[in-house]
Amino acid sequence: MTARAFTVRSGWLTDEGRRLDASTYRAGALQVRARIMNGPWTWRPLGAVSRLYTGSRFTRTYVSDAGRGVPYLTGTDMLAVDLNDPLYLSVAKTPQLDELRVHKAWTLVSCSGTVGRTVFVRADMDGMAASHDVIRCIPVQEVLPGYLFAFLSSTPGQAMIRQRTYGSVVQDIEPAHIADLPVPILEMSVQESIDGLVGRAATARAQASRLLDEAAAWFNGQVPNPQHGSEHSRAVGLVRASRLDRRLDAFHHVGWAAEATLDGERLGDLADVVATARVPRVYVERGVPFLSGIDVFRTRPTVRVRLARHIATAFDALVHAGEIAVQGSGQRYGLLGRVAYIGQQLDGWAASHDLFRIVTGDPVKTARLFAYLRSDVGHRAMLRHSYGTSIPHVNPAGIAAIRVPPTPVEITGKAARALELRERADADEQLAAAEVERWLG
Repeated sequence: MTARAFTVRSGWLTDEGRRLDASTYRAGALQVRARIMNGPWTWRPLGAVSRLYTGSRFTRTYVSDAGRGVPYLTGTDMLAVDLNDPLYLSVAKTPQLDELRVHKAWTLVSCSGTVGRTVFVRADMDGMAASHDVIRCIPVQEVLPGYLFAFLSSTPGQAMIRQRTYGSVVQDIEPAHIADLPVPILEMSVQESIDGLVGRAATARAQASRLLDEAAAWFNGQVPNPQHGSEHSRAVGLVRASRLDRRLDAFHHVGWAAEATLDGERLGDLADVVATARVPRVYVERGVPFLSGIDVFRTRPTVRVRLARHIATAFDALVHAGEIAVQGSGQRYGLLGRVAYIGQQLDGWAASHDLFRIVTGDPVKTARLFAYLRSDVGHRAMLRHSYGTSIPHVNPAGIAAIRVPPTPVEITGKAARALELRERADADEQLAAAEVERWLG
């Protein structure tokens, strides 16, 4: 980490309770605060224009039956592009459920670990329960919901939130710490414009999720009566020697993964599966954003580190819009084999060697493959080709061997439309935050 030194005003020490950790005064947060408070607009403390709370700590009891539970979001889960495989919190065993629920048009702020990440509650998230590690920000007066989200997601808003964090190993923040953040009260016409962009993005994301879920339901319906509920389910079967394919692990041949295998074209005949060699991690300040195997699954990935451009180019580590990324290592119950669509906002980023890329060159083929691999049966087919015990892996040969069933034009069309909607949502959210930053100079 690069050592930095800077000078601050003595008055800032008093304003911040005489905190002596240098990180409190970096990143221009206090300058942003001063600019807002001295600007040509009126401003109000965040706690005056919104209600802020986290919810109390509680004992979590999960259920497998969605009919007896409510989808549960952790501070990490809420950032995911896909919310199609949530944990379910027991309704009967959670008396404070109403306090934990989140509702449409609220802004959620992560307050532990990676602090300050924001999410706008969409229609498909309405009524879900959220962790106590999430600050609920509910507009009450003078600001529109979408404008408040855009402000807190903008560079100035993020700088002020993170400036209030505390802790060295695991950083945290509480509602009281951000209640006094100054929120500029822009003209209502400006707020309406920004609120419209955020609202349109939220609608597009919800529609995209619905379309992809409908496509997944069709693929899952091709295996109508699966007998095994998880990758750990006990299974016994006979396999012809001619069909072993040099695989002697039972997981590949019988049970949870094998029963979901469908007939169809080899994925390798429809697309190229590209692997990235291990890339020397030469980090620089002005290089290519480096995409981890976690950030690729998030709604708005943030730049954590930057890789030297000549390294990224030499090792063919750059990802491009229209590709499908596949998580190449991890646990079978976790991210292993999960797929993510590379949109315009990630175009030109550098990827880890743990991210394989499926490249078709055809948006329709890409949509078809993404919809299948995102489904439960597609994910099982992917994991059928995984190997390893402590940390399982998939490889390009295994991915290429997956069979892709014939897909109706209607299903492919839904998937293609969903990816278009996600692209639009990304663009609208970025434009909304940029509009706030433009007004704040």
